[in-house]
Amino acid sequence: MAKRKKHSSKVQKRKGAKARPKGKKLSKAARGKAAAKRAVAKAKPKRAPMKKAAPPAAPTVETVAKAKPKRAPMKKAAPPVTATVETVAVEVIEQAAPDAITVTEVEETEVRQAS
Repeated sequence: MAKRKKHSSKVQKRKGAKARPKGKKLSKAARGKAAAKRAVAKAKPKRAPMKKAAPPAAPTVETVAKAKPKRAPMKKAAPPVTATVETVAVEVIEQAAPDAITVTEVEETEVRQAS
């Protein structure tokens, strides 16, 4: 490890003595101006180089493009025909008298063909 540099006792006792002094604190208005100056002082980026014109191409033999045969349009697939089944179950509980309870169940199933 490197040895520390010895300073004279006078330098250590002196109040506010520093190797590098701090810059002065600017007011808020001046801070904005300083930031603007720094932004302006930055170098502008270089322009992108322009592409050079391509050398003239050698003459080529012209070919006639053949027209591709058109495909037949696809038919839309029809949805499969399924019958709809509807089941309704009804349960009625009647209490005509305090001791007499009547339960009636009715179940009905309806099948409809899709058109």
